[in-house]
Amino acid sequence: MIKKIISKKAQISLEFGLLTFAVIVGATVVGYYMLKSAVNVKQANIDTINESSKVTMNALSTVN
Repeated sequence: MIKKIISKKAQISLEFGLLTFAVIVGATVVGYYMLKSAVNVKQANIDTINESSKVTMNALSTVN
Protein backbone atom coordinates (compact mmCIF):
# COMPACT_ATOMS: atom_id res chain seq x y z
CA MET A 1 0.00 0.00 0.00
CA ILE A 2 2.76 2.46 0.95
CA LYS A 3 4.74 1.52 -2.13
CA LYS A 4 1.70 2.23 -4.29
CA ILE A 5 1.24 5.69 -2.76
CA ILE A 6 4.92 6.59 -3.17
CA SER A 7 5.28 5.31 -6.72
CA LYS A 8 4.91 7.80 -9.58
CA LYS A 9 2.73 5.46 -11.58
CA ALA A 10 -0.96 6.37 -11.32
CA GLN A 11 -0.17 9.09 -8.77
CA ILE A 12 -2.75 11.52 -10.19
CA SER A 13 -5.45 8.88 -10.21
CA LEU A 14 -4.73 7.94 -6.60
CA GLU A 15 -4.72 11.58 -5.48
CA PHE A 16 -8.00 12.20 -7.30
CA GLY A 17 -9.52 9.14 -5.63
CA LEU A 18 -8.40 10.28 -2.19
CA LEU A 19 -9.71 13.79 -2.83
CA THR A 20 -13.06 12.41 -3.99
CA PHE A 21 -13.24 10.19 -0.91
CA ALA A 22 -12.48 13.14 1.38
CA VAL A 23 -15.18 15.27 -0.27
CA ILE A 24 -17.76 12.51 0.06
CA VAL A 25 -16.91 11.91 3.73
CA GLY A 26 -17.03 15.66 4.44
CA ALA A 27 -20.39 16.05 2.71
CA THR A 28 -21.78 13.09 4.65
CA VAL A 29 -20.67 14.53 7.99
CA VAL A 30 -22.04 17.99 7.16
CA GLY A 31 -25.33 16.49 6.00
CA TYR A 32 -25.67 14.48 9.18
CA TYR A 33 -25.17 17.51 11.41
CA MET A 34 -27.55 19.61 9.28
CA LEU A 35 -30.29 16.99 9.67
CA LYS A 36 -29.59 16.65 13.38
CA SER A 37 -29.80 20.43 13.80
CA ALA A 38 -33.04 20.60 11.78
CA VAL A 39 -34.68 18.00 14.05
CA ASN A 40 -33.61 19.97 17.15
CA VAL A 41 -34.96 23.23 15.69
CA LYS A 42 -38.23 21.49 14.79
CA GLN A 43 -38.65 20.25 18.36
CA ALA A 44 -37.86 23.71 19.79
CA ASN A 45 -40.43 25.31 17.48
CA ILE A 46 -43.09 22.77 18.45
CA ASP A 47 -42.40 23.45 22.14
CA THR A 48 -42.66 27.20 21.55
CA ILE A 49 -45.95 26.83 19.66
CA ASN A 50 -47.38 24.61 22.40
CA GLU A 51 -46.35 27.06 25.12
CA SER A 52 -47.82 30.08 23.32
CA SER A 53 -51.02 28.11 22.69
CA LYS A 54 -51.34 27.38 26.41
CA VAL A 55 -50.78 31.04 27.29
CA THR A 56 -53.35 32.14 24.70
CA MET A 57 -55.93 29.64 25.92
CA ASN A 58 -55.39 30.76 29.54
CA ALA A 59 -55.79 34.40 28.53
CA LEU A 60 -58.96 33.65 26.56
CA SER A 61 -60.45 31.58 29.38
CA THR A 62 -60.17 34.51 31.79
CA VAL A 63 -61.98 36.82 29.34
CA ASN A 64 -65.25 34.88 29.63
